[in-house]
Order: sequence, then C-alpha cells, then structure tokens
Amino acid sequence: MKHDEFHQDQLEKAAALIAKYPDIADLLGTHYGKKVLVSTYNGVIDFSLDGYTDIVGGNDLTYDEYLDIQIRSLGTYRRYLAMCYHYVAAGFRGQIEKINDNYLCFKHLFVEGMFFDGEMFDGKEDHVWMSNQGFESFCVGDCISFCADVYRYIKTGRGRSIDYGLCHPSAIHKIQPYRLPSDDELSMQAIQKIICETCFLSEHCNRVFCLRA
Repeated sequence: MKHDEFHQDQLEKAAALIAKYPDIADLLGTHYGKKVLVSTYNGVIDFSLDGYTDIVGGNDLTYDEYLDIQIRSLGTYRRYLAMCYHYVAAGFRGQIEKINDNYLCFKHLFVEGMFFDGEMFDGKEDHVWMSNQGFESFCVGDCISFCADVYRYIKTGRGRSIDYGLCHPSAIHKIQPYRLPSDDELSMQAIQKIICETCFLSEHCNRVFCLRA
C-alpha cells in the first residue's frame, strides 16, 4: 500500500513533465526525485534533486527544468564526453587542429573511459574546443595525450540544451602521430565486444586469442 501511495505521489509531482513527454511517463513516474542515473537509447538522464548544481550556466534551473533540458538534449550532445562525466574518464588523445589566443581545437579526439563495474569504453568526438592553458608549448599538428575533467554547461542557440566540455588538463604528453579509428571501426569494435561477452566460452577466454577460431 505504501509503495502504491509513494508511486502515485511521484506521478503527481512529475505530472507536468509526463504531460509533455507521455512516451516516457513510466520512466518519469518511477524515478522522479530519486538519486539515480537512467540509461536510455540516446543518453543518460540524471534524476538527482541536486544534480544540476554543477552545470555551468545552470544556476537558475528548477528541478523540472533540469529534467526537461536533459530530455530535450538526448542524442544531441557529445555522447562519449557525457559517458566520461557520468562514469570515469581514463584519458584523451588528439591532434591539435587550431589555436587562437585563448583556445585550441582537436579535429578528432579519441576518448577512453570506464564504467563503474570496471568495463572499459572508447569513442571519438569531433571538433572539441578547450582552453589552451597547459598546452602553451604545443603547436598546430602536434598529437597530444592528456587527462582532463569533464564538465556540463548550458548551450544556448536554438533553445537551451546541455553539452559537455573539458577543463583542467593534466598529464599532458606529446605523442607520435597516429590514426584515429574510423566510425565503422569503432562500430565493429562494439559489435565484437557484444559477441565476446555473449560467447559461451567467455569465462575461459583471455580476449587475445579466440577459442572458437
């Protein structure tokens, strides 16, 4: 009975959002007000009541506005930087494409991270700008590896949305030129990972030599 009353209370609190997004009514009614991250096909929704306090430019958000802006931003922001923000960022590699007085741009940035269960993930982001502080000794064309903090910020333009950026770089090193994996190669890596994880020999495999080959 108490569970039903609690769920009904959550539905009432989330009524405005449910009316706006009826296709995810169950998700909103179940998680509204809870300290939980929910993964969807297009990204992650953070339901924490104070989750928006660290968003740059988000000081004026209410909780409902925070959820609304997250829902509207699904599938539009930098997916792999978002994963590094919500989980663990392991490192970044890229070639400097542009430098101006205050910022530099990586045309392609290779991203490595880790889920809380220890499983690794990687991906690629295009045209990533960040402060040039810490990179003053590098030039256009240099390939760099580094660690950095990932932050969220409010992006304006066609309405407000959430996106992700990098700051406070550390462990910065110049590396040899290398070729980033293509989107097709990254997709094949993801498919291969699924195949390996579902294989009946997975518990006995060293992930180097396939036991089925």
